[in-house]
Amino acid sequence: MVLVGCASPGPPRPPSLQLPQPVRDLNATREGDQVTLRFTLPQRTTDGLPIREGRLKASLCRGEEAQPCVAVSSLTDVNLNLPPGVSAADRAITWQDHLPPADTTGEPRLLLYRVQLDNLQGKTAGWSDPAFTAAGTAPPPVQALSAEETRAGILLRWHPTASPSPGNVLLRREMVSPPANAKREDLEPVWLDSHAAGTPPETIDSTASEDTPYRYVAVRRKTVTLDQQTIRLDSAMSAAVVITWHNAFPPPAPTGLSAAPFAENGAFAVDLVWEPVEEPGLKGYVVSRQAIDEAGSPLGSPDRLTPQPVELPAFHDTTAKQDARYRYTVRAVSKKNIEGQTATVTVVP
Repeated sequence: MVLVGCASPGPPRPPSLQLPQPVRDLNATREGDQVTLRFTLPQRTTDGLPIREGRLKASLCRGEEAQPCVAVSSLTDVNLNLPPGVSAADRAITWQDHLPPADTTGEPRLLLYRVQLDNLQGKTAGWSDPAFTAAGTAPPPVQALSAEETRAGILLRWHPTASPSPGNVLLRREMVSPPANAKREDLEPVWLDSHAAGTPPETIDSTASEDTPYRYVAVRRKTVTLDQQTIRLDSAMSAAVVITWHNAFPPPAPTGLSAAPFAENGAFAVDLVWEPVEEPGLKGYVVSRQAIDEAGSPLGSPDRLTPQPVELPAFHDTTAKQDARYRYTVRAVSKKNIEGQTATVTVVP
């Protein structure tokens, strides 16, 4: 006799309620009178199963400390699509909440947000953990931001403010038209601490690349601690300025130029030396020689002694004549072939 059995299936599992997992990464950032909220839609239910429904409803609430979290009417029962199998970046949600006047005045106060997800039957697993920002008066925005090319980089200026504690000014730089082969890290906005000084306040961006169009905006940032929460409170963004640093400035004149004529074993030469010009990307130096009379007036045309710029801050002239008077000039040359100001030295017999 053959006995046939089967394994016990165990107690039956109740059907899934298809409750989406609560949001776990809600973030709130305030800029001026607006709060940007970011979070990621879950892919699974509270019992660990994939969400079968392709759409969820999301609602937001806002409340000050020790006050109820009140629904934000413009962000209540918002339909959000949830295609299956998408990446976290594709499930990222960004909302903007324009604060009511009561939350944009007075001293900084703790302000919290929560988000709730409902399935299509209106069932929910509850509100998310809170994300914190601050109510109260925001720092004053940066006014009259301007940009100018200088030899050292891009000079940024703005108007000072009379506010007693306006916060620090930060500058955000981004490429206007990134090249097709740009690296991913080059596409991300760059935040620069202004370290501003002077009146009007100004700072130099010495990290900008040549011939690249950039867009700059500025923001005032104040950091406050409220109920053991460190909160970043930003002003509204300034108007943007766009500029390209062409770096087409002529290099400065070399300093310390000296000439040493000498004769040895019947040969005559003049050695020129000077201090190197400290400028990034310098191509080199060009040296010219002009014959002059006793009054210093030129005789004939000057001779260029260096068909190509020399890299070292020195030159050995073996074609000079021992009984002639000369005026030597040295110029630095940028990598864009722009010749700079002249250094001059005279040699007399």
